[in-house]
Amino acid sequence: MDIAPDLMTHRARGCPFITNVDGEDFVIDGFAKYKGYGDECKTIYFAGFAIFQDEENKENGNLVFQFCFEYSYDTDEYKCYSNHFSDEIIENDFAYFIVENYEESCRNVKEVLKRRE
Repeated sequence: MDIAPDLMTHRARGCPFITNVDGEDFVIDGFAKYKGYGDECKTIYFAGFAIFQDEENKENGNLVFQFCFEYSYDTDEYKCYSNHFSDEIIENDFAYFIVENYEESCRNVKEVLKRRE
């Protein structure tokens, strides 16, 4: 992942997961870098892939589609990069779940730290 080379790469929270796009199931997996980790996240940088297995054509194996996105909490905007999927599909069907998992983890950590005080 060339984006944000100064940040540490982690397996993206919530990955892998299955989502449905236009009636087809895809397994989403990938890695993320979190700017502002440990406090409110400022930006998430994600690079991953969507895997599709055509049940009717198993001899050809899985189809793997790469995609990336950046999400900024400051602007609440996504920047999506894919040769196969539209920005709308990446944002609504892939990225939203990953961002939500990060936010939930952040809330859980804050609650634990608050109880320890």
